[in-house]
Amino acid sequence: MTEGAAIELRGIAKAYGTVDAVAGVDLDVAPGEFLTLLGPSGCGKSTLLRLIAGFEDPDRGTIRLFGDDVAGDGRTMPPEQRGVGLVFQQLALFPHLDVAGNVGYGLRRLGRHERKARVAELLELVDLADSGRRYPDQLSGGQAQRVALARALAPAPRVVLLDEPFSSLDTTLRASLRTEVRSILRTAGVTAVLVTHDQDEALSLGDRVGVMFDGRIVRHGAPRDVYVEPGSAEVASFVGDANRMPDGTLVRPEDIELAPEPDGPDVVTNVEYYGHDQAVDVRLPSGHQVRARLGTSVAFAVGDRVRVTVARDLLE
Repeated sequence: MTEGAAIELRGIAKAYGTVDAVAGVDLDVAPGEFLTLLGPSGCGKSTLLRLIAGFEDPDRGTIRLFGDDVAGDGRTMPPEQRGVGLVFQQLALFPHLDVAGNVGYGLRRLGRHERKARVAELLELVDLADSGRRYPDQLSGGQAQRVALARALAPAPRVVLLDEPFSSLDTTLRASLRTEVRSILRTAGVTAVLVTHDQDEALSLGDRVGVMFDGRIVRHGAPRDVYVEPGSAEVASFVGDANRMPDGTLVRPEDIELAPEPDGPDVVTNVEYYGHDQAVDVRLPSGHQVRARLGTSVAFAVGDRVRVTVARDLLE
């Protein structure tokens, strides 16, 4: 086991019938680290989260939290004793309790004054200090998500696990809220693991990203390292956009350069303008289509003749 790790998984496996949901995962998460697990639906990432939380027992392998054995070798520690906070896509706020009541629900063992002070502290942390007397049906989606996070943080867990927490929100709110959540967790100083199928979410939130396929973590590292050096065509294609070139290499759209050239061999077939950049589709002489992601200093139009060059490929 790794000295000083917050979460340690060794050889973790879990099957449902003949299906291997988790197929031998080794993983360390450092104290205070924010790890994102990225993968398609059914890859085992949510099952892995449930194993860490204690809602499922592994068939094989061991789990340690801050050096404590919580699962493996016939031992299992109940979820409520693991010091883990949970935030799910379905927030499950209690409709009959106000915001303060929801946040303080897990603090019933504290005295009234101590509980009130802790709830006030958490509401301040999630920027809802004036909303304690509101009810869940009076909250926006983003506010409800922050209440759920405050509730998870209320008992001062050592680890917070987040399972697709933003997937029910619209795109604009999701982008702004995930930045807020990262800041809140940083301020709280907890170790966090978030699972998602959203590549932008995984790359922008995580100190480290683990890419999961078929029950295994096939690549992990700093977000930039995983994006720039994916290690396989499968990971490259899943983590961001990638062009497959005629020679079989993979290239990111931003690594394709276009030079206007009246007699150039390549032809622009589509342009999507986004203000801050543009996506330009180009047909090569072979008939192969590629997409370039470019700045807006040069305006391209359908039918323009260009020459495509490649700055680098992903698997070089």
